[in-house]
Amino acid sequence: MNVYSRRIVGAVAAVACVAAVSACSPAADDSGPITLRFWTNLNVAAQASVIQAQATACTVGMDNVSLEFEAIPFGDMYTKLATAFRSGEGPDIMNTNEGAVSFAQDADYLVPVDDIIDAHGRDDFLPSYLGAVQKDGKTWGVPDWALHQEVWYRTDLFEEAGIEVPTTWDELLAAAEAVDQGEGGIRGFAVPMSSVQVAPQTLYQFLYANHVYTFDPKTGDYAFDADLAATTESVQFMLDLYRAASPAESRTWAWNDFRNAFAEGKLAMTNDFGAVVGLIQSNNPDLLDKVSAFPMPTPDGSESGGMLGGGYYYMLGKTGDARQAAASKLVACMLDPELAAGRANTRPVFAIPAMISAAETSTYTTNPTVQQFADEIAMIREQQSYRYGMEAGLNPLAGQIEATTFIGDALQAAAVGDITTEEAVEQINSELKRLAGV
Repeated sequence: MNVYSRRIVGAVAAVACVAAVSACSPAADDSGPITLRFWTNLNVAAQASVIQAQATACTVGMDNVSLEFEAIPFGDMYTKLATAFRSGEGPDIMNTNEGAVSFAQDADYLVPVDDIIDAHGRDDFLPSYLGAVQKDGKTWGVPDWALHQEVWYRTDLFEEAGIEVPTTWDELLAAAEAVDQGEGGIRGFAVPMSSVQVAPQTLYQFLYANHVYTFDPKTGDYAFDADLAATTESVQFMLDLYRAASPAESRTWAWNDFRNAFAEGKLAMTNDFGAVVGLIQSNNPDLLDKVSAFPMPTPDGSESGGMLGGGYYYMLGKTGDARQAAASKLVACMLDPELAAGRANTRPVFAIPAMISAAETSTYTTNPTVQQFADEIAMIREQQSYRYGMEAGLNPLAGQIEATTFIGDALQAAAVGDITTEEAVEQINSELKRLAGV
């Protein structure tokens, strides 16, 4: 039995030990046992239990190493990370998004992970997701699975209205208006703007389509105001779409609001990371055959500047040589393609493997949901992905955007006419420049 097979068998056995990690870990001895602190932001039970079981299984073959696993709510992450590292109790491993990687790297809490990536094979990782966590010639997170945002839509409503998949913003607006039934009926396109994370995620999908970035991906220069006409055009179109075909209350909608609305059949279109697929499977399975996805169109149908994306990574804390060595070995074990495919399958479509080898395993390709949405997944994997503030690599601005509400505040005010679109753009630009120090 090869090493990967032993790990997979161990992972299966470890599922029974999720609630009692210590029972599945090697006993400590006098040579210096290590209890690795493993944190994750994955609070969905299916994801958290699988990653815990796999990580526990990976410690079975490691002498004197056990696991202390904790799921950290995203809203508590930055404060808890800072407090834990300052007290010398930071995580040895954390499974989290690139915003947290940037925050921790900027605070000097991390060690680079190029040795793990090179040992596994750098070419096995999707370039977008590897590049997002690089800085100063080093890589600070090991990609696990990819986030992505595209337009999810009701194919049956498009067919009834005789609408083709839109390729320009004019076509997108026309399609949204054509399927929009007004208040009390199915709405054409949800434009959520909750100040906590959702507003920047909505905005940047339109910005990237129009080649507007926080930082130029090639030069790294501040670029949000490099072409203010394009920036303003993007914000204006987003607001026009909101006023024409989005529920008025979506101005303050968060993730659960627009995802549930789509899964319940109350929306014809919405931007999403694919989480709607799982919701529909659980709550409204008859709808599943009537949904698909397409890339956010560009203003004139030309090539897109990219999509809003991101990913989950393993970052290694600066916790001492022995602990770092053990943590590195555990993460290397987690990169077994079969294990990685199993993690992605806990939320199919929402989580797409960041490793080519994992996406090619039978574990992944034979998953029924993956098979049903194979065309959509192929489309997603072809897109260039960016995360706000990190278009040119790792940057703590991403975390600052997520920890504040200035983008949502400006967009919400413009949506109801309290300020103009130009004033909203200026407010966002001024705060971005202040936070970026430019």
